[in-house]
Amino acid sequence: MKKYTIFQSLLKPLTEQLIAEAVKRFNTDRYSKGFKTRDHLMAMIFVQVNQIKSLRELEISFNSQTALKRLLDIAKLNRSTLSDANNRRTADCFLWVAQHLMSALSRKIRKELGRVVRLLDSSPIQLKGWGYEWAKENRTLRNQGLKLHIEYDLQWGMPVRMMTSHPTRNDCTMGQGWPLIASTIYVFDKGYCDYNWWWKIKQKEAFFVTRLKENAAIEMVEERKAEGESILEDNLIKFKNKCPRGGKKNLYVEPLRRIIVKRENGKRPLVIVTNLLDMTAECVANLYKDRWEIELFFKWIKQNLKIKKFLGRSENAVKVQLAIAIITYLLVVLFKNLFKKSLSLQHTLIWVRHNLVTKKNYRTKPPPIYHFSTLRFLVNKEGV
Repeated sequence: MKKYTIFQSLLKPLTEQLIAEAVKRFNTDRYSKGFKTRDHLMAMIFVQVNQIKSLRELEISFNSQTALKRLLDIAKLNRSTLSDANNRRTADCFLWVAQHLMSALSRKIRKELGRVVRLLDSSPIQLKGWGYEWAKENRTLRNQGLKLHIEYDLQWGMPVRMMTSHPTRNDCTMGQGWPLIASTIYVFDKGYCDYNWWWKIKQKEAFFVTRLKENAAIEMVEERKAEGESILEDNLIKFKNKCPRGGKKNLYVEPLRRIIVKRENGKRPLVIVTNLLDMTAECVANLYKDRWEIELFFKWIKQNLKIKKFLGRSENAVKVQLAIAIITYLLVVLFKNLFKKSLSLQHTLIWVRHNLVTKKNYRTKPPPIYHFSTLRFLVNKEGV
């Protein structure tokens, strides 16, 4: 059985074929003499794993890892070279790699589970200070920088789709650009309120769970028995307004289910709306409560990865670091599931950080979900 270092095992999903396809698609090695896309990706993953704070710290710490440089076949790293690469090598290349890793996982999940639950949300990436003048053009009162949009699989506890946008871009607009999958339950907050998009979800034979706005004009269709300790009401409703605003036609004319859920500590009850008509009210309420998992995901990556302080100040450099942070998160989750099941995700990352060049006896071939043939299948079938 062949021995691999911990860092090599962590990087196994990033096959040579996958990186080669990304380079070919985006032509990212065209003007690169020595510092290739692969080297760039490995160096930035090193940044994420070790929580490197600056280019100078990266240069010193990476170049001191003689054994690691030899195993990765990377020459001496120069901070000016990496700075140029962060500014010039398009972030779309790394976003593409991240998306294909997530897509491969998504396909495996759908084989194992009948009904998938997906959480949708976004989180602000604050960028203030010298060098971030470009972020001022699209700032809002609450955010100057970027927004990270994530579609998160509840069962596997990891993202399956990501996008970035300026703060002025509406969450619902971003969500509408993502493909909908039949039999999937999408859970999101009031930021994704668009009745016609909800209708599109239903037309795709998918489901949604969200909150109803207080000013929504509705009429009662049927009163149901409220079953469950926390369930106050369980009714079928319809929207009153056929043209809610600006002459826009409301396509959702079929009944929806409204569930009012009691909350503790005297808080106002939750008003949930869904097209899940047969599921128990408590299960629907629990699905919406599970939306907190995506909030914990955003909290985890901000606390344990480098997405608060960036090694470059251009928009491209920020997006490169964000994309590779998500790639690193996926790699750590996969590594944990394969080799460190008893540790928490945070402890797995710490263990990897302090054992990068330690050799272990692991399988010589990666699991089937890593094969590039799977990724090619997804490109052809799903148009990712």
